[in-house]
Parts: sequence; structure tokens; C-alpha cells
Amino acid sequence: MENLVINDILSTVNTKEENIVTSLIFWIVVGIAVFLLDIFTSSFLFVWFSIGAIAAFIAGCLNANFVVQAIIFLVVSIIAISIGYPWIRKKYKNCEHRTPLMEENYIGRVMIAEKDIESKVTLKVSGIYWTGINEGDLIHEGENFVISGIQGTKLKIKKVEEEK
Repeated sequence: MENLVINDILSTVNTKEENIVTSLIFWIVVGIAVFLLDIFTSSFLFVWFSIGAIAAFIAGCLNANFVVQAIIFLVVSIIAISIGYPWIRKKYKNCEHRTPLMEENYIGRVMIAEKDIESKVTLKVSGIYWTGINEGDLIHEGENFVISGIQGTKLKIKKVEEEK
């Protein structure tokens, strides 16, 4: 009878140790997985779950049961996301420089008219044919005009006023 009680106690201790090790391994795997997910998505969103996994791992080391570890994981992750994500987005938002579209680089370009332009004309800009809409006075052959904007798939052009 005494041996049966001792075996019961030892099996309970072994099961508890196995549960602790299993939960620690679980939080390590979760932490690494969400960190890798964040690396592949480049969104700085999932890395905050890694902080929650570290907190749950520490709770597991302190013999907290799995439900408490999961609650700690959720609470710490939510706090980390609500503080860290806006901060990191704000920090890196200033570093992002938008590359203008090819067409946006055309605005302000001065060109020479190959023929008289009254209202519409076909233009060749950087090897691409465009329809140009004259927004100003008649542009005579050989005069300069400037691309003033883009309207859909058409370039808006204006005669360059010559300085007197």
C-alpha cells in the first residue's frame, strides 16, 4: 500500500515536470514562429507576440499553470502591440520615401513642338506615345511647351511664355 502511494506521488511529480517542459517548449516555438512570420511579412506587427511568448515562458519557468501562461501571453501581447506598433510605424513612416511613377516625372518637362498644337496632339515622351491636351494658347511648330499635369491617360500641356 505504501509503495502504491509513493508511486502515485512520483508519477504526479513526473507528469507536472513533463507539463512544465512541454509548455516551455510550446512558448519557445510560438515565440520563434511569430518572430519569423514578422520577418517574412515586414509589418512589425507579429514581433510583439514574441514579447508575449517570452513573458509566458517566464511564467512557465515560475511553475504557473498553462491557463495563467496563456492569459499572460495575451495580456502582454496586447499591451506590447498597443504601445509598440504605433511607435514603430510612426518611426519608420518618416523614413519611407515614395518613388514617383514614371509619368509623374514628366510633369514640368519642357519640350519643343514638332507641329502646330491647337487642342489635341500625339506626343512621344521617353519613347511612349501620349495624347496631349493643350490648355492654353496655340503652340506653333518649334515653340517650347511644358507638361503641366496628367489627366487619366492624357498629358496636359501649356505653351511656355517667353521672357521679354
